[in-house]
Amino acid sequence: MSGSEDSPDIARWLDVFPWLESTADTSLGPWWNQPASGPNVSKRHRHLEAIAEIAMSQLSRWTIAQLFPTADTGLSLDALGLPPRGLNMFTRRGYRTVEDIAGLSVEEILDWKNFGVGSVSTILEILADQAVADAATPEPGGADESVLRAPVLEKDAQTPVQPGVDASTIDDLRVVAEWLALVGLPDSPLFTQTLPIGTPQDVVRAKKRLEVLTSTAVLGAERALDAASILNRSIRKLDDRAIGILRDRMFADSPLTLDAIGSKLGVTRERVRQIESKARSALLSELGDDSGSPLASLAQAAQRTIHDVLPLSALLEEMPSLKHTVDTVQQPAWRVLDRLDDSYEIEDGWCASPTVEAARTATATQIEEFVDGYGVALVASLDFIDIEPEDRKRAITAEWLEYCGYTIDGDHLLTRTQSVQDYAASILSVVGSPLSSDDIIARFAVERNVRSLRNALAKDDRFTRVDRDRWALSEWGLDTYSDIRSLIRSELTSNGGRIGLDTLIEKITSKYSVSPSSVTAYASSAPFETNDGVVQLATGPREVRKTPQQTRRMFRRPDGWSIRVKVTKDHLRGSGSVAPTAVAGILDLQPGETVQLDSPLGPQMVAWTGIQPNFGTIRRFLVDRDIAAGDEVFLTINDDKTFSVEEASEPTGEPLTDALALIGVAPQPTPSDNYKALCAAICIPDSSGIASLIGAYRERGDTDISDLLIASRDSLETAEAAVSAPEVESADVDDILDLL
Repeated sequence: MSGSEDSPDIARWLDVFPWLESTADTSLGPWWNQPASGPNVSKRHRHLEAIAEIAMSQLSRWTIAQLFPTADTGLSLDALGLPPRGLNMFTRRGYRTVEDIAGLSVEEILDWKNFGVGSVSTILEILADQAVADAATPEPGGADESVLRAPVLEKDAQTPVQPGVDASTIDDLRVVAEWLALVGLPDSPLFTQTLPIGTPQDVVRAKKRLEVLTSTAVLGAERALDAASILNRSIRKLDDRAIGILRDRMFADSPLTLDAIGSKLGVTRERVRQIESKARSALLSELGDDSGSPLASLAQAAQRTIHDVLPLSALLEEMPSLKHTVDTVQQPAWRVLDRLDDSYEIEDGWCASPTVEAARTATATQIEEFVDGYGVALVASLDFIDIEPEDRKRAITAEWLEYCGYTIDGDHLLTRTQSVQDYAASILSVVGSPLSSDDIIARFAVERNVRSLRNALAKDDRFTRVDRDRWALSEWGLDTYSDIRSLIRSELTSNGGRIGLDTLIEKITSKYSVSPSSVTAYASSAPFETNDGVVQLATGPREVRKTPQQTRRMFRRPDGWSIRVKVTKDHLRGSGSVAPTAVAGILDLQPGETVQLDSPLGPQMVAWTGIQPNFGTIRRFLVDRDIAAGDEVFLTINDDKTFSVEEASEPTGEPLTDALALIGVAPQPTPSDNYKALCAAICIPDSSGIASLIGAYRERGDTDISDLLIASRDSLETAEAAVSAPEVESADVDDILDLL
């Protein structure tokens, strides 16, 4: 592209990625109008990260070709410098060049198995970087052949020049300096000063050439040494034996022992130690502040960049040459510096001064100064990461805190998360308003049971229940919620014992998340009654509507009552379940009361705190017996107030056997015993007759059993006859002979 006469002839981000203006975050200003090949490596990397994020979050259905229109499609994927994992993923699918993947969408790549978001983001950043480079490379024979990546710029429309410290560069410096002096800015920095409007074009072009001047252009390729080259040069001053010892000991990921190296070199372990010590001292002498060596400058720059704590990735962004391999010891430059310099430590991807453990301790000390009474602090209030911009500093601070074992909730740090109560208190402190149990659990970084949370909060005086299932911190001073029955009782007390149903509904539903139908149901059940739209306390005790004998799926046993239920996923999750009203009768349970029954697996709760009685969780029994959803079980309440759970037998296809299984009885020795068991289960006399037996089961709602009894009628009639026939006393043989 060709730039205007008063702006650098360098491609903007928007020129390479035309979709940026409508998708990028505007909070940092229109950065897409800035040159894409600017000298600030850190800023360039942040923009590439932003481009990758937009591609994944907003344009995931776009193809690679649509996202990166300037990319060289003929370029081999091997040449892009993709991470090995990413290159392998493409290679296994037969993709070799940028052209091969041009038709792939980001969404398709994200769907690949074992290919995480982080890997895809890295690949998109590399492709974006390459697109910038390709946009800066002129097409052969094209009209615009300016090299936008520098160091080559147009001096004029016809004459390209190679920048460097030669007469032309000195001329450029003089042209710009003379102009600034001429307009009255003699002390302004040459490279950062914005030229005044109306500056002659020869001055503008001279300044452009100076702004893109590179180190290589100034020093020459053979003199532009990077960190790895400098370290290599220092290490090569040692003899080969010393280099080998440093490689195997000081710089190795898994250092060899002195004895192992001594055996390999044919010397004593003490001699190995002496050589290692002398070689290390030689290298350390070049790191000293007064040495004036490039190595010392490099080490000091790393120390200043790290400050207290910094991710290794951020250090490498600021000093990319530290990524390069030091050939003599086959380690990256950053690791060689780390092993030599004791002023900081690099571990698990973090750089810290003086050690990672010391930095963690300092972090904990600083945190204690900022947390509130619930162990909560703003991440932004903590200051041990020296990096810009501010939002990146917060993000890296949060990463460091998580590495140190703390929990992060949005912009807040939580230090007290060991118990569900502490964790919930921290969350409420962060949010600042009441939350439901589900909302609190949703913010937990670990899985917790909602029921357990409710029980824990109810027992902790730091919390107040302000609605049916909404919790607040007690210090907020909000009104405490009671159950619906208590709310009705309170309103009756406030209104002289009687209140209109409509008024009651309005008062309760306007303050709490309770449905009108729930208020109506409670107002019409014990201990209240509603007559002609007026609610009051019931004048007499509520009678249980059905006896156990009349209750479907409830059967009498010799020493108690059993209820047959089908196991659901809610049972397996630990939820309670509705109990027949008849259960209240056999336990003498009144509305608002709770009883605990003994069982082999601990106390079993039965409560009447709602409209109907309910069983507490039976999950432990189901787990103990490995019972699955869909199976049927019998919940047995024995006359001695104990509780047990047993599995129902599977259907066999034999009607009478299956009918007995549905009442929890095994087949009996004789047909008459089977008939008696069926009668006893619903408490009718065994003289009632088969027709009455079948009718009784159908009337109580057990049609599945009555249908099976009809199918077994022949067998049952035989048993009925045997039961009703008069008994004949057995006679002694001698008595019979006397009669003869």
